[in-house]
Amino acid sequence: MNISKFNSSSFLTNESGAVTVDWVVLTGALVGLGIAATAVVSAGIEDVSEDTSGTMEDYEISTSFGIDWSPLQWDQHNPGIYDSYATWMTGFSDENLLAHMANMQQYADYPANSGHPYDTYHDEYYIALDEAISRGLVSPS
Repeated sequence: MNISKFNSSSFLTNESGAVTVDWVVLTGALVGLGIAATAVVSAGIEDVSEDTSGTMEDYEISTSFGIDWSPLQWDQHNPGIYDSYATWMTGFSDENLLAHMANMQQYADYPANSGHPYDTYHDEYYIALDEAISRGLVSPS
């Protein structure tokens, strides 16, 4: 650029670079709007987070099945199944019994009489649990 051609009147009337200024102003406005929106929403999110935390502190995570267990309770749904399965499972080694019980455990929460395979596996789990308790392999609770 030749300095001799530069004068103040041409600088004030020259529009090159005006688009750049427009974009800078628009970008700044969007950033400001984003920061303002974050400030408004973050207070609400913090309240919900604190409420959720407070509620979760009031609960204890249970690793049980959520149903009361009692020996022979499953025989009422399938009469005679307890004796036949219990006799079958007495022949299991401790390791096999625990493995079988663990395999059937996935069905333990299904209600009895919900259809095969759930009825069978459901009952097998609790019958295996009875046997494991009687052998002292697991606690009754």
